[in-house]
Amino acid sequence: VHERYVTRLRKKLQFEERKQSNQRRVLSDSESVRWLNHAVENIWPICMEQIASQKILLPIIPWFLEKYKPWTAKEAIVQHLYLGRNPPLITDMRVLRQTDDDHLVLELGMNFLTADDMSAILAVKLRKRLGFGMTAKLHITGMHVEGKVLVGVKFLKTWPFLGRLRVCFVEPPYFQMTVKPIFTHGLDVTELPGIAGWLDKLLSIAFEQTLVEPNMLVVDVEKFVSPEQEPWFKVDEKDPVAYAKIEIVEAADMKPSDLNGFADPYVKGHLGGYRFRTKIQKKTLAPKWQEEFRIPIITWDSNNVLVIEVRDKDRFYDDILGINFISTWLIGVCASS
Repeated sequence: VHERYVTRLRKKLQFEERKQSNQRRVLSDSESVRWLNHAVENIWPICMEQIASQKILLPIIPWFLEKYKPWTAKEAIVQHLYLGRNPPLITDMRVLRQTDDDHLVLELGMNFLTADDMSAILAVKLRKRLGFGMTAKLHITGMHVEGKVLVGVKFLKTWPFLGRLRVCFVEPPYFQMTVKPIFTHGLDVTELPGIAGWLDKLLSIAFEQTLVEPNMLVVDVEKFVSPEQEPWFKVDEKDPVAYAKIEIVEAADMKPSDLNGFADPYVKGHLGGYRFRTKIQKKTLAPKWQEEFRIPIITWDSNNVLVIEVRDKDRFYDDILGINFISTWLIGVCASS
């Protein structure tokens, strides 16, 4: 009897010790999820790709298209979307401390490189004064997104048991996209004013600003699974706590970087997800830009740094002529003083 009691007590103590150890580790360690990737890889072609592209992305994308479409476009719609045979890869996962609004908070490392069969067609209807109101098309043939994703979950006691999901990137992710024009009566839509680079800018805003913490995509799961058609998502954008006014005035005594003894300098920079760029000054070592930018600051708690680069515009690669880093702490001191 004594031996049995000792064995039970030892097993109980071992259980409590493992439980406490796991609870300590779950909030600090990241774990690989090979088993999850293996499951997703098998389920993706059966139903997950269709759910992701048709049920989730197709209703969400028009919100961004309408909000950020260029002045030359009257309407922009997605006519076709197929994400390809390759599913997103979850590189790691860890649990974060829950908040008042979420029962469970996960941080996922995501790497999504589409296969060569990825296909999406975006139709852009031009305004009548530009292109006679005709519709031009863009063909998206590839996409790569890599970053840390934050997922907040709120549970319910009844079906569908998930009440709400909140999704955002922890920081601006790496994003790259391949776009080819589909010619319509000899018109290359990518060459039109406001259209050129529009998709890059649109998705840059989506991935680097609108969907980066503290902004987030909020999904009402009850409405999502409901047979009734009603809005089931919203983009929760936080108002800036302040603005940083950046004035790019001029430069002098620059080193020549071109064979002609001059340079074609411009200034680009970013603070968090917000990016800015001046015009290019041709063939000069003493450029005068006289440009001003108003940069929103969402929170003082972030570790964002204002990065300013001076570059020389070239055909293949823009050389870096100089770079500077300014802490947002200094900006905060200036703003509060």
